[in-house]
Amino acid sequence: MKKRDKTELSRRDFIKMVMGGAATLSAWSAGCATRARLPRSGISNPFIEGGKPLLVSVQGKDPERMLRAAMEALGGLKPLVGDGKGALIKPNFVFPQRFPVTTDPEMIFLMGGLLREAGASAVEVFDAPGTYLVASERETFDFYDLIDEGKKRGIKVSYGDAGRRREYVKTRKEGWRAYPDIIVHKKVHQAPVIVNMPCLKRHHTSYLTCSLKNHFGAIYGAQRWDAHIRGEGLQKGIKNSEERAKAPFRDETHFMTALAEFADAVRPELSMVDARVILIKGGPTKGKGKLRTGLNKFILSGDMVALDAYCSRIMEEHDESYTTEMIIPYLRAAERLGLGTMDLKKVKIIELRV
Repeated sequence: MKKRDKTELSRRDFIKMVMGGAATLSAWSAGCATRARLPRSGISNPFIEGGKPLLVSVQGKDPERMLRAAMEALGGLKPLVGDGKGALIKPNFVFPQRFPVTTDPEMIFLMGGLLREAGASAVEVFDAPGTYLVASERETFDFYDLIDEGKKRGIKVSYGDAGRRREYVKTRKEGWRAYPDIIVHKKVHQAPVIVNMPCLKRHHTSYLTCSLKNHFGAIYGAQRWDAHIRGEGLQKGIKNSEERAKAPFRDETHFMTALAEFADAVRPELSMVDARVILIKGGPTKGKGKLRTGLNKFILSGDMVALDAYCSRIMEEHDESYTTEMIIPYLRAAERLGLGTMDLKKVKIIELRV
């Protein structure tokens, strides 16, 4: 039997730690002996026109034509990688299910090709999926045969282990409230350029998954699981009354703040939302939600807050059980952190049909 590395934390271990108390959990997740580094700062949003962040929404039936048209409207990718920088693509690979539960691999490789055309020295696709209930790190990548497919296309594909602390680096920034330190995967922390590629879908805790929520996959498991459990309220899933009494109540404020601050610890240069098909009513998995087809849209921006606000309107149009009011807490938190603006009047919106 393989001996578990002492830096590995299983989801079952984590649940036990939650029951054992916050102090134990905090010591494990923070890594008391490690000095915190500055978070990734990234490149300031280059997609600005007339002092306003650009947001491009393109509708059509040919994905490559749509994406090229959107890039042209934004001003191209050369401001990001034209000097030969490497780029990391961060998809959403939380479960072994097809788009729109997970990012469509064809769109990832299409984006990778455009990054190389623009001058990127290398492109890597990376995520570190894994919920506190299901071990899905390798499952999702195998589901799509992503690593072999990437080799065929000349694009490296790799994945991280959400429970392996040594893969992560502790970062600290004044003003973070949910956690004084946020533990980010080293690949993400060190990436010269990040392109964020989320899906648009409902979520049981955040209400909406879009550009801001997608960064949970870059954060150390103990922190993301802790945030989810606090946000969901672990009590409802525990039958034993003694354990239930020790478990945390639902703390939506903590979860919404953590969601924005996890995004602040990553700060991608560009986000692209694939809204050709969206998941409405429930989620984040098929079976809990329903597919709404026929939207046929890509939405891109360097402003994650504006992007989520815009995509939230799309979700409102197609899901009567959803309103933007549900995500206002994390939009405000993200705006406070300087991640963008939720006031779409302050954004130059370009809507195309190709």
